[in-house]
Amino acid sequence: MDCSISAKIKLIMKIQQATDLSNKILQKAGFRTEESALITQNLIAAELVEKKTHGLVRLPKIAELAKSGSIKVNNDDIEIISEHPASIHFNGKSKPGFYAIYKSLEKAVDKVKQSGILAVGIKDLAYASGYIGNYARLATEQNLIYIGFHNSPGGLVPFGSTKDLWGTNPITIGIPTHNIPVILDMASSQCTWGDLMVAKTEGRTLKNAVAIDRDGNTTIDPVKAMEGGILPIAGHKGSGLAFVVELLGGGLSNSRIGGSVKGGWGSFYILIDPIMFRDLKDFKDEVQSAINELKSAPKAKGVNEIFFPGEQSHIKRQKNIENDEIKISDKLMSELERLL
Repeated sequence: MDCSISAKIKLIMKIQQATDLSNKILQKAGFRTEESALITQNLIAAELVEKKTHGLVRLPKIAELAKSGSIKVNNDDIEIISEHPASIHFNGKSKPGFYAIYKSLEKAVDKVKQSGILAVGIKDLAYASGYIGNYARLATEQNLIYIGFHNSPGGLVPFGSTKDLWGTNPITIGIPTHNIPVILDMASSQCTWGDLMVAKTEGRTLKNAVAIDRDGNTTIDPVKAMEGGILPIAGHKGSGLAFVVELLGGGLSNSRIGGSVKGGWGSFYILIDPIMFRDLKDFKDEVQSAINELKSAPKAKGVNEIFFPGEQSHIKRQKNIENDEIKISDKLMSELERLL
């Protein structure tokens, strides 16, 4: 969902050029080679699906937090706190979520093949969890179902309040198919913090009634929204979803919960191997049947095609990979060049 108005001029970069730029900025900020590579992997994955809110616009803040020490760039690494047949609990050690979640997935994907279902918690992450849809996509490529709850920074104001208590708290579900995976990746808020960052960087205004200023009044100014907060989707329903994600992503992983429980950000996700319940091909066949039924359903006036969750992102990703290009605003490029 694009929460800002009026697109700006885009420059076109080769994918490798954008990758090299990100790695160079991150390594200059002190990140190790592996850390910068995994952070960059997530930023570029977001750019490829044109989710600009989670892409290269994040680099200035990541570099700033690394230099201030809020993100740890020392040689210490994430570690396992506890491990059981169907669970792993990691300490993120104030590493950025991008890095810690990818590292946790490496172990989790191997382990779930033995247990069939695996719950993973990561405590004390620094900054954000990144483009979570990419973690889900990687899981589906291993024929696994991914269900993720990640609390985060980003100022969501609960329904009926004027104070931001939680992050934009996405819920993410990935389901493997014979072809394009089904991936639902949605924030609990009408905008993400990344939407505010993009709008601020590019000098754009927000759409009406998606955010409030510090006095509780709706605002279209992204800077004032950063001082106030972002409103939930669907009123009390989105607020309730954000609260549950806060409790699972933060509480279950032993991380921060709103302002009442201190700590870093938390991540909690579940991997499920479908073969625990049934034949994988049969499962995928029925998922495909459901997709076909959805896409062939009668269309509302003005609708040319009905898409299932993750389909449009997949199409954008494939197109940008084929064209070997990433579009970036001239203003963001100027900001990134100052970090070199």
